[in-house]
Amino acid sequence: MNRFWRTLGLQYAPKEKEKAQKMAIEPGERIEELLKGKQFFGEDDIGYLDLAVGWVSNMLPVWDEVGSTKILDPLRFPSTTSWVTNFLSHPLIRDN
Repeated sequence: MNRFWRTLGLQYAPKEKEKAQKMAIEPGERIEELLKGKQFFGEDDIGYLDLAVGWVSNMLPVWDEVGSTKILDPLRFPSTTSWVTNFLSHPLIRDN
């Protein structure tokens, strides 16, 4: 979690901000591998892990805007991008 806040880099010089962004991408690469070929972490339906990390899907646009960055690049993280869309559009989440 700290990696994402550091990515905002509000107190960092450009070189340090770039380093912080790279640190934030590492967990994203691991998540991408976990989601590859799946709609949700639990395969075809939303599960506990989706709910546990789902709050991140709402925070990504905030981090991107505040930090003037793009953490979740759809070209680099297509499975994760798809998961965010699937998660936010799931009736359990969308309706609540």
